[in-house]
Amino acid sequence: MPYRHETCLAGKTKQHTYYYSARADTKEGSRRKKKNETSEAQKKVNSRHAEKKLTWIMNANFDGTSLYVTYEYRKDNRPKGKEQLRADVNKLLRDIRKEFSKEGRQAKYIWVAEVGERGAVHIHITLNAIDIQKLKKCWDKGWIHIKPMDESGQYRRLASYFVKYSEKTMKTCEGFTGRRYNSSKNLIIPEPKKTTVSSRNAYNHTIQVPPGWHLDKDSIREAWHEVTGYPYFTYTLIYDGQTRKEDELETYPLELEAGEVLIREKRKATQKKTVERKAAKRKGGGCNG
Repeated sequence: MPYRHETCLAGKTKQHTYYYSARADTKEGSRRKKKNETSEAQKKVNSRHAEKKLTWIMNANFDGTSLYVTYEYRKDNRPKGKEQLRADVNKLLRDIRKEFSKEGRQAKYIWVAEVGERGAVHIHITLNAIDIQKLKKCWDKGWIHIKPMDESGQYRRLASYFVKYSEKTMKTCEGFTGRRYNSSKNLIIPEPKKTTVSSRNAYNHTIQVPPGWHLDKDSIREAWHEVTGYPYFTYTLIYDGQTRKEDELETYPLELEAGEVLIREKRKATQKKTVERKAAKRKGGGCNG
């Protein structure tokens, strides 16, 4: 049955996703029994898509020099409502932009507010590198926690945290924001490419890994779409430039949401060696006269 193959290159990562396309299938492909399209199911789809897009944006704009910053309020200094919280966030971002402007640079950032059920408030931000003392100057309402982002270039877990923080705030501070994340306007927004795969087996759990890349095994997921009931399969490759054995096949089982699958991780040969092998094959394939 036809599937859509979506690929998105973002920074050091490339995510592949295969999902069923009802528009491309005239014979109705295999699927689990369709559930009722409840609002709860649609919320899960929206949350998953928001996390995926935010991962792409983080991967495309931040790296090991970037920072993950959390601004925390003292208990006696917490905002009295969403209007005060909004004013505090606006002032904080304005002050951060000023510090960057003094260096002749632009701040690139993504932020979410986290308002807990007991009233604790945090402002989480990812941003490009700057002297941490300058970030401390921008906040006088509590504490600041700063962590350097790792060198992997894959910030899927951080994106997941951001979406969860914002969804919590949508419940505890209703009306503060309708967005799952907020950002500066100067970020790179990766655009995925989509193609239709019409072969009978659109994917067979064999993952081709190009030279200089490795598979993020934690990113492998196969599950049933919460609304349509059709399966989807996704994984992410990360570029690290390391040399590994070519044409090596690694096989291992994984227990995923849709059941146990056998993953075949195959390393591609370099283009040069592929050309050499084809040339050798042509040379040895002549007819005897």
